[in-house]
Amino acid sequence: MPADPDGVAETSATDFESPSDSRSESVSRRRLLSATAVGSATALAGCTELLSSGSGDPLRVSVWSGNYAERFEEAVVPRYEDEFDAEIQIEPGWGDILTDIQTAADDNPPYDVTITEGNFYYYGRQDDLFHEIRTENVPNADELIDYYADFRTTEYGMPVDGAPCTIVHREDLDGEIESWSDLSGSAVAESNGVGVDTGFWWYPMYAAAVGMDEAELGEEMHDADLHDDVLETVRNWPIESWASSGQDVWQAFQDDVIDVAQWYYEQTEYDIDDYDGLAHTMPEETTGYLNHWCVVKGTDKRDRAEEFINFLMDAEVQTAWSEEMPTLFCNENTEYAGDLADDLPSNSEEASNIAFPDWEFLAEHSGDLSDEFSAMRNS
Repeated sequence: MPADPDGVAETSATDFESPSDSRSESVSRRRLLSATAVGSATALAGCTELLSSGSGDPLRVSVWSGNYAERFEEAVVPRYEDEFDAEIQIEPGWGDILTDIQTAADDNPPYDVTITEGNFYYYGRQDDLFHEIRTENVPNADELIDYYADFRTTEYGMPVDGAPCTIVHREDLDGEIESWSDLSGSAVAESNGVGVDTGFWWYPMYAAAVGMDEAELGEEMHDADLHDDVLETVRNWPIESWASSGQDVWQAFQDDVIDVAQWYYEQTEYDIDDYDGLAHTMPEETTGYLNHWCVVKGTDKRDRAEEFINFLMDAEVQTAWSEEMPTLFCNENTEYAGDLADDLPSNSEEASNIAFPDWEFLAEHSGDLSDEFSAMRNS
């Protein structure tokens, strides 16, 4: 998940639920660029063998800031640089990633490769910010878990990693917390309260929808007639902390403001032991995010960018990466470190238990939903 420089998930800078108005000028500029770039794609089957990665400038890679960047630099960067005799320049960021690409000169983007979760991936495609992925240059796509290959387009970005939402709670809470429906139960109602993410409003809402029984696995979010019911479910949670970072969550627990929180597995599993009396439970059915990695239009390193994405999709790379970061991975042959496989999906059946937000549908309703969520928070 995106994170701030202190290594906690940072969410307050996210304002992309209604981005089209601020982007109209850059859309046309990028689409002109797209028209001139169509004929320039070079088919390089087996690009890992053909490219001279060690020459030229560093590959500029945009990643989520904070502990994501720190762990990425520890687990991924040295392995790539050693294997390909190439340098990577990590560019940590979050809310400014798409804006930086939009405002840059067409032939001089700020990054060659960028990470995107579902929201950024959708709006980046709408604004024509990414090259199409030439599949002959990413053979590891053949090892994708089918669910990740099919549920969202891979035309402009490849699924690599992500995280489900988990429930953080006090170990001595009077009552079991096993599912998102439990946030509407008596144990939570009688507790000090709940903390939720305030920047990525769609994840608390999807969590609430998963806990409801009016539709299958969060499909309430994909039926506009049921949005009011989802909002009412969230309103009825005893929310006492609207967190804009992981640090907000941990501090709210330490200050006895909350006893339960909605947060992210990747930000929690390797850090929970730092906090006395806290545990987390990953519901069998949950929501979460998935990162698609994209080649930024205008880069003069398109071949190397695809080579790098293919590297990230390698099972051995993801296996080693999981030792540093408790994130889900998309290669069917990845072997998770420690006990991560107990919580994280290793096949399509398990992956289908995560309700990933569908921005093809959600974009049309995001303005209204965001306004309602903000009004709830402000009241």
